[in-house]
Amino acid sequence: MTRIDQGAGTQSEEALEALLRHATPRPTPSESDEAAVRRAVRAEWQVVSGKYRSRRRVAAFAIAATVLLGVFSVFNLFRLPAVDAVQVATIQKSFGSIYLLGEAAELRETDTLSNIVSGQTIVTGDNAGMALAWGEGGSLRIDASSRVRFVDSSSIFLDTGRVYFDSSPSSLMTGISAHSVGDFVVVSEFGKVEHIGTQFMTRVGDGKLTVTVREGQVALEGPNLQQVASAGEQLTISSRQKPVVLSIGRSGESWAWISRTSPAADVDGKSLHEFLLWACRETGLELRYEGRAEQVARHDAILKGIIDTEPLDALRLRLATAALDWRIDEGVITVSEFR
Repeated sequence: MTRIDQGAGTQSEEALEALLRHATPRPTPSESDEAAVRRAVRAEWQVVSGKYRSRRRVAAFAIAATVLLGVFSVFNLFRLPAVDAVQVATIQKSFGSIYLLGEAAELRETDTLSNIVSGQTIVTGDNAGMALAWGEGGSLRIDASSRVRFVDSSSIFLDTGRVYFDSSPSSLMTGISAHSVGDFVVVSEFGKVEHIGTQFMTRVGDGKLTVTVREGQVALEGPNLQQVASAGEQLTISSRQKPVVLSIGRSGESWAWISRTSPAADVDGKSLHEFLLWACRETGLELRYEGRAEQVARHDAILKGIIDTEPLDALRLRLATAALDWRIDEGVITVSEFR
């Protein structure tokens, strides 16, 4: 075989492998179906062998039977265990066009959808987004132009797009349980990403997986890769290149979409300081006080109502009401008295 033939063979094998990875589960043939296949092949064999007594033809049909059974075996490899659908998340906020992927690959609107169960696939349109309360704790966000399959109560499959997970979200967010978060894994064709008490963002697109850690750590596992990424790191992996690690800030443009998906926060009876901690966690900013501003925020300013706007928009209004000034510089929000 020439080098060209070898290269072509390798490419074909890689293409087949990629195709099989995306194959959807096939049902296992029943015993009656398998028996019917065997009977049909045997009957044809008897006719052929009776008429022509041709060893070559008999061998051909024997091979055909083997191929049929082999196909059933391959289908069986991709079969997932039959499990009951369970609720894995509750929708807290959604905007734009949100769809459920149907069994026939059709997209269905989700205007009345409130809960997500295992086995469902969510597709977000352009300029869309979602916030989900995950299981017994944690906040999951889905960006625009994403496709996410909810595998079970501890994992999702990110086919394309971007998601964000916060394992310890603010207690001000309505609908979020205060229980500690168990396992949560983002699976993709490049490997899986598991949280270790963290805030992190995962993106799949352009033939690569990018994981950005805002707080804590995540464990990544893929073909020939086992690595831990820590706060301030961005790890990019693909099927053809070595992992690339970059330093990245906790706030900024790459994180801005998360604030658009922030669910409502119940601040009724809470201090301004608690509100600021929520806003900082949603935006990745560090909080700092000057002068008497901390005293005002912790003890003097008590808030009312529910906030259902983006954190920075709410911050401008609430600080102005408390007669406090603020500025953002290099990832730090400094709150002070008006001068």
